[in-house]
Amino acid sequence: MGDRSADRAAILDLAGAMEEAWRRGDAAGFAAPFTDDASFVAWNGAHGYGRQAIEDAHRSLFAGPLAGSRMELVGQDTGSRTPASLRFVRPDVAIMVTVGAVTLAGQHDADHQAVQTFVLTSDHQRWQVAAFHNTRRQPE
Repeated sequence: MGDRSADRAAILDLAGAMEEAWRRGDAAGFAAPFTDDASFVAWNGAHGYGRQAIEDAHRSLFAGPLAGSRMELVGQDTGSRTPASLRFVRPDVAIMVTVGAVTLAGQHDADHQAVQTFVLTSDHQRWQVAAFHNTRRQPE
């Protein structure tokens, strides 16, 4: 399948842009990497379709319970840029599994971790998130 390093870097950059938009409380920036018809499943089972619905839901969250929070999407350790898994199922489709968490404002550490699954598509100019599923890890 050849060298996928540029594609891997672009996908990790996309995840980093989502993290940065979250930290700014920027709902439009957070939703920007999603396709127009993306599917989004939140940790609590809430499900939405489309970039606009994702933006609208996050605007409310950033103005309310998640105001001032930060999110780690990629890596089990803070600062890690290595997803649990990133594989290309076709040249224009990738599946990325990450371990991360949201840390609320005023907290130093997250009180839980979650596993996120991204289905990403490429139009050969940029990668976008076509589907996202977030599952909170349960205590063992």
